[in-house]
Amino acid sequence: MSAEFLFYVQIAFWVLLFLLVLCYGLFPLTLPFVSELFKRHHRDIDENFELPTVSLLISAFNEEAVIERKIQNILEIDYPKDKLEVLIGDDGSADKTAEIIARYKDQGITLVKAPQNAGKAAMLNRLQKIATGEILVFCDANTMFFPNVVRKLVDPFKDKKIGCACGHLILSDKSGSVLGQGESSYWDLESEIKKFEGILDRLIGGNGALYAIRKSLYSELPIKKSVMDDFYITTKILQKGFYCTFIASAIGTEQTSKESAGEFRRKVRIGRANFNYLLSYLPLLNPFRPLLAYLFFSHKILRWFSPHILILLFVANALLLTSGVLYQASFALMILVLFLALSKKIPSAYYFLSMNFAMLKGFFLSFTKEKSGGWAREARSDEEATSIIKCALPVLFACLLTLAPTKANAFTMDVQGGVVNHVSEILDFNLNIYGHYWFPIDQMVFVGLGSGYQEIDNVSLVPVSASAWIRLPFGGQMLPVITGDIGYLIGSNHQMFWRTGGGLDIKNGDKTSILVMGGYEFLEHFGMGYIYMQLGLLVEL
Repeated sequence: MSAEFLFYVQIAFWVLLFLLVLCYGLFPLTLPFVSELFKRHHRDIDENFELPTVSLLISAFNEEAVIERKIQNILEIDYPKDKLEVLIGDDGSADKTAEIIARYKDQGITLVKAPQNAGKAAMLNRLQKIATGEILVFCDANTMFFPNVVRKLVDPFKDKKIGCACGHLILSDKSGSVLGQGESSYWDLESEIKKFEGILDRLIGGNGALYAIRKSLYSELPIKKSVMDDFYITTKILQKGFYCTFIASAIGTEQTSKESAGEFRRKVRIGRANFNYLLSYLPLLNPFRPLLAYLFFSHKILRWFSPHILILLFVANALLLTSGVLYQASFALMILVLFLALSKKIPSAYYFLSMNFAMLKGFFLSFTKEKSGGWAREARSDEEATSIIKCALPVLFACLLTLAPTKANAFTMDVQGGVVNHVSEILDFNLNIYGHYWFPIDQMVFVGLGSGYQEIDNVSLVPVSASAWIRLPFGGQMLPVITGDIGYLIGSNHQMFWRTGGGLDIKNGDKTSILVMGGYEFLEHFGMGYIYMQLGLLVEL
């Protein structure tokens, strides 16, 4: 690789590393100082403020395991009964949820029943139109309130510029799952960030389990694609020039997901919903509101794109392995951290990687058409569940360290030929026969080992590489794919190489696919690359 190319790769490496450090290090560490320097000093207080009328809104779907306990919890709320309206929407449940809610009609609990599952957003839009309260309080069926929570949530609205108040959700883990423990630890940090953003009255996104808004500021939720109702509603309030705050003493409790796979699916849905409406959130980056822009960029944008940054950082580091001991040490450290995370010795690290994989999968899914507006609930750790499903995680080739002893579920035999073009000085046709042994992480993602035979400029070489294979969720029988390899060429002209490509995975039955692909391969010692074309077969065992 040329010195100029490596120079730009080094710049990219340090920029990417800085963005990660900013998101997960500098931002939370400096937030207490930022909140102290820029907190609001002047408030527009309503001197005639009285307890407002409140509508408590819950969208429920197949919640028979927890809904009665939730209703009992609501009946214990310390707030004037004549000022508290409770609307519970049954979103086409297939269990006894509606039947249980209907039993409490005489105690002030109103059932709003939908004929079929249309999704949480559609139900909240419907409940909002019925609600009569000045303040709307949103919560989940499995979130249990402290008795004073409504009083605590409505108190900030004496400030006329407060549009949203978010409560403090405390997660507890009884599942014993690694993801459950990681989620609980992660949420503790998230609550600290929310606390300081609340001091600034610029909370970036509420919490759907426990938040309140002025009814006049409600923005109708889109229903064509899945949406994070709490984030969408609160960001629209910020865009309208009002403030969102955090009330640490307004406490609700919730259990983490019972199954690791359930928590992972939930994170995928959250990631997908965030990317579905990313463009509508970008006005928060308005440079004329620099503090809000900084919080949104550091807290949300960087976090949503962390998997993209991590992958690019990994690739950049791999390309710089010959550029000095610093890059070799950083690459070794990266592999070590990944190994420790995948071994589940550090729950928070495993959760971090799983969360980022879920976000990446959600990113790709956001480009696809959703089958319906409905949603499915996940069992929490205080409920019964029928199975424990193991959740896996892709991390390029480092995960082979832990997956290698297991049986692979797919393999490929690819016949490839490189053809010279303007990127190469090689003037002859180059033969490339390649095979892979794949470990499936997900239906979309495989990691594996590759090897075969290459003949380049009359030099015979045997490649050994770590490989990644990503199917993009577009189309039906023909799926776009992205592939990548990085490794070593063994032979008289041994050297490092990397290659990347893409193409089509054409299904040829349930277990086989025809591969039509192409890409670019770079050879370290030759200092050049070439375009290759590939036709092959993928067999899933």
